[in-house]
Amino acid sequence: MSLQWIVLTFLLLAVGVIDHYKDQSAHDADSATIDAVCRGLLVYRSAAAEFAKDNPSFTGYPDEDDLNLPGWYSKPTGVAAFIAAGQSFTYYTGHAAAGLPAELVRATRSVSVGVNRSGILVSPSTGQTGISIPASVPEGAVVAVN
Repeated sequence: MSLQWIVLTFLLLAVGVIDHYKDQSAHDADSATIDAVCRGLLVYRSAAAEFAKDNPSFTGYPDEDDLNLPGWYSKPTGVAAFIAAGQSFTYYTGHAAAGLPAELVRATRSVSVGVNRSGILVSPSTGQTGISIPASVPEGAVVAVN
């Protein structure tokens, strides 16, 4: 009987260790996705901001061929930019949005990144920023204003 308890204890410990590694792997994958989207959004933001500065009368969605994006750049699905009178609003509407605002704040140390809530930018670090977001940017999108 004691051999059965030893085997059962060993199996329970093994299942616990495997479950822990499975959870850690899922967390690492989520973190990598958020990091990749964050970096991709910031590269796109930079190109959109430069376009907005060079075309102050433009309002709308810039054509990607008009943005000065690096040759190596691969835009993450869900990233877009809206330009309004010299100001760019780069945003993300994909699945990695849960931790993305905090990661953008960490990467930029800026309050001009957050989430569009009823047309106002809400930063994870400061709350409502008072920055108006155009109606063309979807509600709930993660936004980087430049």
